[in-house]
Amino acid sequence: MKISYSWIREFVDLDVDARTAASALTMSGTEVEEVAHQTVQKEVICARIVEAGRHPDADKLYVCMVDTGRETLQVVCGAPNTRAGMMSAFAPVGCDLGPGMLVKKAKIRGVESFGVLLSERELGLTDDHTGIMELDADTRPGEVLSDALGLEDWVLDVNVTPNRGDCLSVIGVARELAALFGKRLKTPEFSITEDPEAIESVLSVEIVDTRGCPRYAARFLADVKIGKSPFAMRRRLFQSGVRAISNVVDITNYVMLEYGQPLHAFDSTLIAGSGIVVRKAREGETFVTLDSVQRTLRSDDLLICDREKAVALAGVMGGENSEVLPTTTSVVLESAFFDPAGIQKTSKGLGLSTEASYRFERGIDPTTQVDAANRAAHFMALHADARVYRGVIDANHLSLEKRSVRLRVSYLEKVLGIDGIKDEDVQRIFSGLGCDVNALGDGWAIGVPAFRHDLAREIDLVEEFIRVYGMDKVTPDLPVFKPQDGIPEEGGLKELRVALAAMGITEVVTYSFIAPRWRDFFPGDALELLNPISDEMKIMRPSLIPGLMGAIERNRKLQTRDISLFEIGKSFHPRAGSRLPEEVRLLGAAITGQRFDAHWAEKGRTVDFYDIKGIAETLLPAIELKPSSHPHLKAGCQADVILGGRVIGAMGSIHPDILALVDIGDEVFALEMHLEPILTGQWAGLKETPKFPSTWRDLSLVVDDHVCYADIVRDIASKGVRELRQVTAVDVYMGDKLPAGKKGITIRITYQSEERTLEDAMISAWQERIIASLKDDLGITLRQ
Repeated sequence: MKISYSWIREFVDLDVDARTAASALTMSGTEVEEVAHQTVQKEVICARIVEAGRHPDADKLYVCMVDTGRETLQVVCGAPNTRAGMMSAFAPVGCDLGPGMLVKKAKIRGVESFGVLLSERELGLTDDHTGIMELDADTRPGEVLSDALGLEDWVLDVNVTPNRGDCLSVIGVARELAALFGKRLKTPEFSITEDPEAIESVLSVEIVDTRGCPRYAARFLADVKIGKSPFAMRRRLFQSGVRAISNVVDITNYVMLEYGQPLHAFDSTLIAGSGIVVRKAREGETFVTLDSVQRTLRSDDLLICDREKAVALAGVMGGENSEVLPTTTSVVLESAFFDPAGIQKTSKGLGLSTEASYRFERGIDPTTQVDAANRAAHFMALHADARVYRGVIDANHLSLEKRSVRLRVSYLEKVLGIDGIKDEDVQRIFSGLGCDVNALGDGWAIGVPAFRHDLAREIDLVEEFIRVYGMDKVTPDLPVFKPQDGIPEEGGLKELRVALAAMGITEVVTYSFIAPRWRDFFPGDALELLNPISDEMKIMRPSLIPGLMGAIERNRKLQTRDISLFEIGKSFHPRAGSRLPEEVRLLGAAITGQRFDAHWAEKGRTVDFYDIKGIAETLLPAIELKPSSHPHLKAGCQADVILGGRVIGAMGSIHPDILALVDIGDEVFALEMHLEPILTGQWAGLKETPKFPSTWRDLSLVVDDHVCYADIVRDIASKGVRELRQVTAVDVYMGDKLPAGKKGITIRITYQSEERTLEDAMISAWQERIIASLKDDLGITLRQ
């Protein structure tokens, strides 16, 4: 936002230059990106056109005699508004107006010219080049133009943060400077002479959607004369980057910059039924805005309507069917407060951002609507000869009381590390910022004004105090570190991350939003964002897998083939009867490529199902696997992860359709499990190295095809052999040497005691018990 420093000083008496003020603003958190000096060369003076005759050899040129105060010079001018008696800006021969604009004596169509009469655009004052600049008749010839009009100024380019909508105005920045320099903020002083006829006789206001528009103020002005705004107003608009259009429109923009309150003027003759109605748009309703673009609206867009049609897109842009034209003679002036979230949604949805929507989105002052309307009415009476109808229609559904936030002195000093903060400093700073300050026994009750939407908590007040008090007053001492016992759950997370990193797996953090195309692989109700960052980030993720696959895709494009990643995060699911989603904490992992780096002495091998299974079993040795049918995993190469009879996750090979979607050629294996069982069932610590040797026995079994390996392991473990350490499948045979519907599995059972060396007789007894149990429970026999 660009604003004139001289304009700011109308509301606060500052005795510092623009750069000092800009530095103070920046140090207090309102960054000033640039301070630009603006003036006009001292050689440019005021001059009177004494005579203006037609050029003898050109129909559109004038030969003028110009009184410069010291001499009368002949000047050839082509401006259509040239006339005898007018005062204008004059640059004599030798005046340098900028690169390539040195004024020289010239002969134009045979007539000599000894200088240049200048337009406002040529002087860089406004963008008006319809004619030469017209000055007041009482301006003296020969007077330096910049001195006569007070043109020397500085423009501050202020970068306002999204939470500080109150600084998007001249008065808002002036308030900041008043607090920083201990000055008093001055409010605009003006008066209005109202017509006896009341506004209610010609206009009514009805708010249908009080949530989208909790306050709507309006004034009515008649006998309006549309014309050009005064130079001072047009220059300030130009300095702020706003194009001058006409006096009525310029006044609404001027007051918006001054107060931060967007205004809109309607041609009242185009308002059907003499009534304003604020309502939601109908789904698919169309409306043509001032830029002549027909826009299709959604049901949550807000419209300003008359009794028959829409006339403005609330808070964003007016309508082509009610704009102020050169023929306009009466005006309805709108000054409203709109819901910031609604305006942001409309602006983003339509791709239409304006000065008005920019302010409404960030939250304007809900108390200033009537004041801004009155200020604009004052200017319209002054500069458009308008007749102001008596009264203001103010349809207000807001509570304008100040919020009270407690600020404790002990908390203030503790957070800032400053001892002995004085009461008068707190009173001065918060009073200067527009707050009410009431002393309490242990601090203050701060009455926060309505325009400060960002001050809601005690810590907000601490930040507000120190940014004005001065960060330089905080001593650069390191705080004393007092380690405390961590939260057990968080300690578990740290150990989990260390364990996964020790396996060579890299942690990633991905977005919680995914593209709609993932819906096909994760069926169920999806949570769709109302205001997504982009179309590719519209859905709240129901799984960590899409993010992990996206990370693998990006790494593959960077020519990395061997990838092992994990993420600890949340998935989001609809919750019945609640607006808030159910959040589930998960661990996700994905691997692809070679198991280890290529080596001359050993052939490389790609990762497979057993690698991802090994990761899960390392974290939770007690898990079991059961065949599953998840759409995002490859059929026949996936399993549910079961712990204590409960499904806590799934693992397997990623479905080929997903691999094609993310353009990955190699197979990817993924794991996703609930986090809590992992944290509560983690590795219990180091164990002493066994003193006695282990031993193993192999069993070659004939098993029915439908029997799962997990059932075999579970049956063996259920026999209560304390010395049982491990059951491993060492070979699988499926061929014509076995009956149909059968498969051969060779398992290796490892035994070890912590108390003694095991004897063959004991081991043989256990083996016989296991063989008998497998036959009785699962119909498994020994292979002959």
